[in-house]
Amino acid sequence: MTATAHAQTDTGHRHLSAGSRHGTTRTAALPARPRRAIAGLAGRQTRRSALVLVASGIAYMALEVVSYRTAYPNGVSPVQFQMFEDNPAVRMMQGVPVALDTPGGFAVWDGGWVIQLILALWAILTTTRLLRGEEDLERTDLLLAGPVRASTATTVVLSVLGALAVLFGAVIAVTMALSGTGLVGSVLLGLALAGVTATFVATAAITSQLVDVRRRAAALAAGVLAIAYVLRMVGNSTDVRSWVRWFTPLGWLDQLEPYGDPDLRALVPLVVVPILLAVAAMLLRARRDAGGALLSREAGRVAHLRYLGGPTAFAWRSNRAVLLGWSVGLGVFATVMGALIGTMIEWLAGDQSYQQLLASFGLDAALTTLGFLAMIGSMFGVAVGLQVAWRIGSARAEEESGRAEAILARPVSRLRWLAGHTALALAGALLLLAVSGGGVWLGVVASGASGITLLDAMKSVLNTLPVVLLIGGLTVACFGLLPRATTVVPVTLTAVLYVLSLLGPALNWPAWVLNLSPFTHLAWVPMAPWAATAGIVMSVIGIALLVIGLWAFHRRDLVGS
Repeated sequence: MTATAHAQTDTGHRHLSAGSRHGTTRTAALPARPRRAIAGLAGRQTRRSALVLVASGIAYMALEVVSYRTAYPNGVSPVQFQMFEDNPAVRMMQGVPVALDTPGGFAVWDGGWVIQLILALWAILTTTRLLRGEEDLERTDLLLAGPVRASTATTVVLSVLGALAVLFGAVIAVTMALSGTGLVGSVLLGLALAGVTATFVATAAITSQLVDVRRRAAALAAGVLAIAYVLRMVGNSTDVRSWVRWFTPLGWLDQLEPYGDPDLRALVPLVVVPILLAVAAMLLRARRDAGGALLSREAGRVAHLRYLGGPTAFAWRSNRAVLLGWSVGLGVFATVMGALIGTMIEWLAGDQSYQQLLASFGLDAALTTLGFLAMIGSMFGVAVGLQVAWRIGSARAEEESGRAEAILARPVSRLRWLAGHTALALAGALLLLAVSGGGVWLGVVASGASGITLLDAMKSVLNTLPVVLLIGGLTVACFGLLPRATTVVPVTLTAVLYVLSLLGPALNWPAWVLNLSPFTHLAWVPMAPWAATAGIVMSVIGIALLVIGLWAFHRRDLVGS
């Protein structure tokens, strides 16, 4: 044996002896708790969106309580809200009025349906990203190469998301309790919101096992959410159909009545259903291979090559189902909102307290029919602006997954690829605004109200087009300069600036602060003429940001996750 071999052998013996003295070896130094590592990874991937969600929930519910107490410092008689109980459109949108003589009951009735939808959408998008999305990117393969089973990894991820659902419910419960709405009602509300969130987490986990590709899993779960919302509308339309609420997760909060006469039986589905669905998701995960799906498409089926001739056509094919879902959702929502205009104007005309509240928020123009229509139009502008940000964010998802690299390796320029995504996002925004305006007008016609034409409805939503263009330009700029913040920055700013335009006047903030929000510069169209100067300035800034983003993407390297 050579001297070198003897030296290597002695070195190996010394390492082994050192490991024996410390009760371990180099092999034992490998991670011994893979479940903790998976949980930590899931926590890191969700902490940012969870923090934004918690902060938004606290602000939203606190605003509901403050608004009620500002408008009715001495309380309110339920008689003032009697017309809501008798109006099917109001009941279908916001639920059956219960305990409206308390700030907690009003907050649940006025804002509960909104916060449930937000939580459900967050649950669907986050769950499909952590399960099917990670699998699409083949990162799950690396995870499963270690000493952990696929079903175990799914269990850990669902446990983290379930804990976040409970955390959110607890935060809302504490917020409402500290607002003085009552401990029992606050706890029941928190339990209900946690249960609804966990239910849609488990639903998205099941769809992630049934179909391949994250967007299909998210679309299928979103379809379940749409059915749940329709069932809630049916259950709330009349007292005779109230039994339907038991068959939809969005109806369990209405059935529970946290601040009224609580029906504790509603806690049973809120606790049992998400657990059963989560167990089903884990069992389904154990029955399929990595990268596969239980509802796999038929092998040997003729491939559909339409819209695969270019990057823009492929982007359209990849995202058309999402656009369709948004169109249907906004169209239905706009129709219901249009049907509510007549009732809301009638109610506001007889409620001086709420008139004073709107005046304090600088929304006294909403006391008229066209003014209320203008306020609704700005709401749709916010929704469409967020959709544009998420739509351009799909380009970031293409880059993160590596698919953009494969496309750009061909004779396709970066400017052409990103410009195609941007053009489709803005064209989709025009479509969504038109659908929203048409839906509002149809709702007005269906309710038998008068004073609003189709042109008025279209003007109210198209008035927000410069803001939508500004949000789109900001998103493209973030994609070029800060790719990892492509959607986080514009989505957060949009929500914050919209709330700023609402709360600023009531809090007497200085004009320069209010002017930071683009929504402050929107005129009350169609009640007032379009603010041409503000609209043109915002459009120019949006186009400039868009150009900066295109240039920056042309200059930078491709960035993964």
